[in-house]
Amino acid sequence: MTQDSTVPRRRTVFGLVILFLAWAAPGIAAEPPPLQIEDLYRTDTVSDPITLGDGRSAIYCRLRADAATRTMKQSLWRVDDQGPPRPLEPGEPDGFSPQLSPDGKWVLFLSTRPFADGTPAFSPVPPYSDPAADIWLIPIAGGKAVPLGGKSKPYGRVITDRFYARVAFSPDGRRLVFVADEGRDSRTDAERRNNVIVVREDQGEGYEGYGPTQVWVADLLATPGDVAAARITRVTHDEFWYGDPQWSADGSFLIVHANRTTDQESVRFSINRNYDLWKINLGDHRLEQLTTGPGPEFSPRLSPDGRRVAYLSSPRKGPHADIFNLTVLDLTATGANARVVFDHHGVAAGPPPHLPPASPLPDHPWRDTHRFAFTAYRGLKTEMQCVDLDRGPQAINDPPSATPRSPLLPTGNAARGPRLVARDEIVQWKSFDGLGIDGVVTLPPPPLAKPPFKLLVLPHGGPHSRASGGSGFDTQIFAMNGFAVFQPNFRGSAGYGRAFLDADRHDLGGGDMRDILTGIEHLVSKGIADRERQFLYGVSYGGYTTAWLVGQTHQFRAAAAQNAVTDMNVMWHLSDLQSWTEWELGGLPWEVADRMRKQSPLTHAANVRTPTLILNSLNDRRCPIAMGRMFYRALKEVGVDTEMVIYPDEGHGIRQLPHREDVLRRVLAWFERHDKR
Repeated sequence: MTQDSTVPRRRTVFGLVILFLAWAAPGIAAEPPPLQIEDLYRTDTVSDPITLGDGRSAIYCRLRADAATRTMKQSLWRVDDQGPPRPLEPGEPDGFSPQLSPDGKWVLFLSTRPFADGTPAFSPVPPYSDPAADIWLIPIAGGKAVPLGGKSKPYGRVITDRFYARVAFSPDGRRLVFVADEGRDSRTDAERRNNVIVVREDQGEGYEGYGPTQVWVADLLATPGDVAAARITRVTHDEFWYGDPQWSADGSFLIVHANRTTDQESVRFSINRNYDLWKINLGDHRLEQLTTGPGPEFSPRLSPDGRRVAYLSSPRKGPHADIFNLTVLDLTATGANARVVFDHHGVAAGPPPHLPPASPLPDHPWRDTHRFAFTAYRGLKTEMQCVDLDRGPQAINDPPSATPRSPLLPTGNAARGPRLVARDEIVQWKSFDGLGIDGVVTLPPPPLAKPPFKLLVLPHGGPHSRASGGSGFDTQIFAMNGFAVFQPNFRGSAGYGRAFLDADRHDLGGGDMRDILTGIEHLVSKGIADRERQFLYGVSYGGYTTAWLVGQTHQFRAAAAQNAVTDMNVMWHLSDLQSWTEWELGGLPWEVADRMRKQSPLTHAANVRTPTLILNSLNDRRCPIAMGRMFYRALKEVGVDTEMVIYPDEGHGIRQLPHREDVLRRVLAWFERHDKR
């Protein structure tokens, strides 16, 4: 499992963290101050920039921390070449994910704001779910923002996640497609009257409070008044979840992905069910199934001429984050014919002609009608690749040109100012069985510490995620406190091909943990890490790694496990993701009972001697808090120094600024308390 502490979907230009500034040479200029935890409240960044046609103006979302409320604020801003940036609306009301209408006259955006009279625009969802929003439009020059449908709108909450959500103008700019639920309470009158809750299947982590996401089309008014839409029509008509709608070139149909089978499960960071592509005829709303593969087929992207659609697919219902193939569907008069550009699940001699595409595909991947670009992972690196679909699967040296960033946009994080930053080193080593493993170690700046450094092992989640660098805020904070932060890409990590991804299946806590331990030994042998001062902190599967290692070795002075998997039976029975344990361990609890027992950190709790801090989100559906409570109780029983801290109104990823601050301060204090010299 992985954690996600993002705000609604956006293409971030400057992340929430670090300006990579060169260190000043000693004796020439004073070093900038180190990054501090308080800098969480000095975040002020740019996202989703739009450069207007004349190149003399830009509109963007300003994402900043409000120190008074200790929350993140987002609002629309404009900057012109004749003056400083200014809010697009007085008072900076909530606004994000802006896009320009095809005629260049309007800015469409999402917002959580109420209507003008104070009436909420939608019924709320829990704070630990993906934020809900509504759609608004505002004239390009500024002025009064207009809701899409107003109080009489037929839909409920517009979803903002990265799998279902999409808002897009039709090619002619006269219509809008979006994804929203109906906004109704699923309980019956009797259930509400008697205040009872009947358990119903839902999409789990991040989707609580939402009903099934449906596809809607709005016919836009030529001149918006009190509302922007003349008519809003629901074009899907059942209880399945639909998402990522794409317009055809002539606007006559849409293509979406949906899992319309009885085998339903959460898609929060997990796309391994039988999603298919569906064509929706906008004349009669008829659904036509375009794909029939056994595994997921999703993230459709229609070519500019509308003759074919590219998408991601896997031939199996495999791990929660799989290797996906780029697949192309030719939309012909006699039906749809699909072909995999290159099968990364097949047996191939030598390196593949192109890397597996990352999920999701880019919003605008087509360079023309035959060249297709996508993001891919190569170990620690992220790169763009491009293939010519008419010539074959070989990656071509023709990546898409980067959209130039307007020089008008604010740079950096002015409220924070220059900060000293830690640097990364890529490390490579041979594991116990000769398998090559790599990772990244983030080293404290020379003014703060000298090698050998105290070592903090920070394993990633998943396990089918990966480490890519040390620029994250938390990693930098740990480095500023003198730790060399080690993030290993143990077997099971993404970015190294299918064999490596599957290498820890049925063996969680086995080879992957030995990869980590041999990596630590490598850092010690190179004089980077202090053998006597090792610490451990992990989240989700990184929390499993933490809880597992303290039961297998006593080499760490202290550990912190956050939202950790500690018991496989509980994980299957209470998590929103039963397929995780079924796939990784090879069966249901009663089928692989011995394996589930042996590969649960709780089974080995009596062996723990390492002081272990346990952190849990109260509302985590992915790794429910029961597992943290159980591990805490077991450690208390065997006399281990332990504490447990619970964060209300948080899901699998801890997002609220005060909670993020508390985690960092508490973990650092725990390590300091047990760093006996």
